[in-house]
Amino acid sequence: MNALPPFGPILLSTRRARVAQSLRSAILGGAIAPGTPLVETKVALKFGVSRSSIREAIRELIEQGLLVYKPYSGTCVAKIDEEAMTELCGVRCALERHAFTLLWPHRNDNYREELIARHAATIRAIADGDLGARINAEMHFHNFAYEFCGNSLLLELWQQLSQRIQLGSTISQSADDGPACKKSNARYLRCALGNSLEAMLLEIDRHVLHGLNAVRCYLRSAGAGRHGQHDPAAGPRRGKPRAIPVPRSESPRRRAAVKALT
Repeated sequence: MNALPPFGPILLSTRRARVAQSLRSAILGGAIAPGTPLVETKVALKFGVSRSSIREAIRELIEQGLLVYKPYSGTCVAKIDEEAMTELCGVRCALERHAFTLLWPHRNDNYREELIARHAATIRAIADGDLGARINAEMHFHNFAYEFCGNSLLLELWQQLSQRIQLGSTISQSADDGPACKKSNARYLRCALGNSLEAMLLEIDRHVLHGLNAVRCYLRSAGAGRHGQHDPAAGPRRGKPRAIPVPRSESPRRRAAVKALT
């Protein structure tokens, strides 16, 4: 997946923004794999715009954490690192728990209808087999808790992290089969519509860990395959996963429950 996909023509008036958006969508949708180098001249030819426009778009994506620049090596799509993803998922768990704690007393018919509709969209995307649409639908589904909770700062924090989370989802969704993903999302929906906040908070931990473990298995299998220790085509190599870090403010009961999930 190292080759760049075809892109449509870019309007001159918005070329920098459109190039950035096209590259962002391709990266987050899995069309450009982590680690793929982006050479300004080649990308400029693909889009039919000047190198200065490409340079500005690349700078924007570097600031957003989707691209990285290394002296003497150039720019490439950010790679997925297991330790960084574990830390990111730990932060996501804390944010999502807080969002549901805030919104729980205010759930109403609008909340239920919208959450069910977004879940249905994820099921359709899985059935269609479109990885990009599947990832976008999954992120849209999880956005709702932050939108509904009424805390604008929490929503802003989620939006800042969401692109890096979505980059990890590119791997976790591609490494996870459709039935398992549908089962996981259905369980999440049941808890979000249920009567127990405690069950919902535990489900957040389980749901995020499910995606993180898919990333871990992929990374370990791919890394071992490159060193001749394991063939990724034979399936992910299983191992005992490291738990998502739990905030110290959590009760001993919550800690024990989260540990049991891992």
